[in-house]
Amino acid sequence: MKTLAMLSRKGGVGKTTLTVHLAVAASLAGKRVLIADMDPQASASDWWRARKAESPELVEVKPDRLKDALKAAAADGVDLVVLDTRPSAEADAAAAARLADLALLVTRPGFLDLHAIAHTVDVVRLTKRPAAIVLNACPPGRGNKESAITIEARDALGAYAVPICPMSVSQRAALTHALNDGRAVTEFEPEGRAAQEIDLLWKWTGKQLWPNEQS
Repeated sequence: MKTLAMLSRKGGVGKTTLTVHLAVAASLAGKRVLIADMDPQASASDWWRARKAESPELVEVKPDRLKDALKAAAADGVDLVVLDTRPSAEADAAAAARLADLALLVTRPGFLDLHAIAHTVDVVRLTKRPAAIVLNACPPGRGNKESAITIEARDALGAYAVPICPMSVSQRAALTHALNDGRAVTEFEPEGRAAQEIDLLWKWTGKQLWPNEQS
């Protein structure tokens, strides 16, 4: 079993949105996926209750019970647990990262967001666990090129010496509309650009988690 931690010190960067979209993408790829909702706001849980499909599964977990929840998931045959952590809680982030096979640090490309991620980088670096930064809610680029602000954000993030996902996720209405009735964008608009970006991000993430699997 693999564990993916979704982290962000700053709220409003789309961490939960990415959590559920990636969880569904992993499910569609044949993985048995469990979302562990560690955020007291329980937004992922609200989405899941509106969902008609049986996968991914979801459990609400308090940080001090995370290790037990992961043991139970592994014993039950889960392939992937995605941890949706709460923002502004360094102890929770550290606990999640320490138990994860990979931590994705989610940030928007704005100045305040890039500044705030420094604290999350410091927390994860202390755990010595694999991590990468993913740029989310970016202005859409033209063709296959990222927008200027996204490229500038990549340059700024280079100072943190943490790998940056080679693809970014753009701010697109379909990502939000899909969640209204418990779907993900790969189900709501599977041929759209938003679904393509999520699919690319999942394939990259899956390769980090299962490097020996055939794509």
